[in-house]
Amino acid sequence: MEPTNRSTYKKQSMTSEFTNSCLGKLIILGGIAFVLLIVALFTVPSDVQMRAEMDDNIRECLQDNFEKRSDAVDEFFNNIRRPFTEADTTFNDREMLAIFNRNNRLEIHNHTLFMTARLYNNLSPEGVREGIGIFGMVIPFLNYEDFLMTEGNVRGKQNDRIIQAPVPEMDLGDNPMLKPYHYKGNPDD
Repeated sequence: MEPTNRSTYKKQSMTSEFTNSCLGKLIILGGIAFVLLIVALFTVPSDVQMRAEMDDNIRECLQDNFEKRSDAVDEFFNNIRRPFTEADTTFNDREMLAIFNRNNRLEIHNHTLFMTARLYNNLSPEGVREGIGIFGMVIPFLNYEDFLMTEGNVRGKQNDRIIQAPVPEMDLGDNPMLKPYHYKGNPDD
């Protein structure tokens, strides 16, 4: 009841009393959670859809990191963008995909309300979660640092130094018009 003035009280309706009580708020919250669980149950992506979306997201990640490595902030925003875009078809990434598929293994795990994609390789034999499928869409958590794209020895023998890959010097070619610079034609300067 709520006072209208000092002498009379106005009675609240049963629904307003229910929604203002703690038990009523908990029941409404439980009902909303139950509806979301039912929707999640019926909108779990299929294995084929999950595999196709994750393969496309992996191709996009490889293309984004082809020339310049992305940092954590770039990867975060790229992962937000990836469910709504597709990989560039003009980019020839067959070699990179072959290396990825040789060194990494992507497994799809089905759960009751969602699906997960885990990436297994020699860097993370227990697997790293790289994506989740819920409410009919696949949300990637890809990071290029999780991929194993090279293989080989890190050391020669025990207690040797780590093998550093030699950096090739860039050949800029020959320029026949190139000659020593002399200030105002004076060879001594």
